[in-house]
Amino acid sequence: MGNSQASPLSASSASFVMASRAFSKQALDELRAHFSSLAAQSGTQGRAISRPVFLDYFGVRGALGDRLFQLVAKESSVEDGVTFEGLIITKATYERGTKDEADEFIFQLCDVMGDSILTRSDLEAVFVSIHETIFADNNEAKEGSNKSTFEAFLNSAVFSKDAEGVSEKSMSLSDFRNWCIVMPKLRKFLGSLLMPPDSV
Repeated sequence: MGNSQASPLSASSASFVMASRAFSKQALDELRAHFSSLAAQSGTQGRAISRPVFLDYFGVRGALGDRLFQLVAKESSVEDGVTFEGLIITKATYERGTKDEADEFIFQLCDVMGDSILTRSDLEAVFVSIHETIFADNNEAKEGSNKSTFEAFLNSAVFSKDAEGVSEKSMSLSDFRNWCIVMPKLRKFLGSLLMPPDSV
């Protein structure tokens, strides 16, 4: 008994401890309060934020919202929900990490099919989601066509990577980073999706 040692942290616990260091105590307390409020609405006994509550709170529509939830939930320890630990780990990478870490997360985010292949079809779905998100409260604008604008944005992208089992070329991480340089507002929008709605 005298030689007993504390069990080592699990990988997820260690990741949470590291991620927590990216935030001040006040910021963590505020995030925990937000989390507790959302988890209380989720019917999970306060353990996690459910998908409907998550999507409603962050307001990201369509395939992009679904993919965002999927990526944050992947860091969580419960099935089909976002834990406080998962939220902090994701936000630390996505919002407080290095530029490379954030770029890689956004690259995964745009892969809305989740197959590790970023194609033009993925980006088309991203643009539709962005349009729905921005004009969520404006039915007239939401129903308007932005096809020509989307086409121009998509035509500025380079798809240089051959992907096994896919007929069309896909976008490499390098292609994506170069595209973000010429599309800074898009990069900024995609980099702020986990910010509380009242802070943007």
